[in-house]
Amino acid sequence: MNSESTQGTGYLSVRVSTARGAIPLEGAQVQVRSLPKEGASGTSDLLQSAVTGRDGRIPLVPLPAPPREESLRPQEPGVRPYATYLLDVYLEGYFHQSYIGVPIFDGIIAIQAVDLIPLTENQAPDGYSPSGDRVIEAPGRNSL
Repeated sequence: MNSESTQGTGYLSVRVSTARGAIPLEGAQVQVRSLPKEGASGTSDLLQSAVTGRDGRIPLVPLPAPPREESLRPQEPGVRPYATYLLDVYLEGYFHQSYIGVPIFDGIIAIQAVDLIPLTENQAPDGYSPSGDRVIEAPGRNSL
């Protein structure tokens, strides 16, 4: 990848719902974070935070991505023509969900559907992991 290439911009559209997408959820907190660099320890940077509206959507999120030209030529091993991000979704009364490696391409709108699972009455958020988190890794994250 040419280090002098200009940076592109891709977009992320998020829709948060429950009941397998049938009911949009208003008031869900959506955070988009950068992924830590490989081999680096520590937390990721918060890039965008938004709250869903009545339709369960947040405003379109512009995110840096490698230029489109990078996806049109053969890649060196380990180099991806897209950027990857971490998406966290929170809403009181539902399990927290994290999506790791959400791919963003230059000039493309990536659509991420989030289906939150409600907690049962008097249930602590611990049904999926000790912290109550559901972590979903985007397909193909480790394929390159």
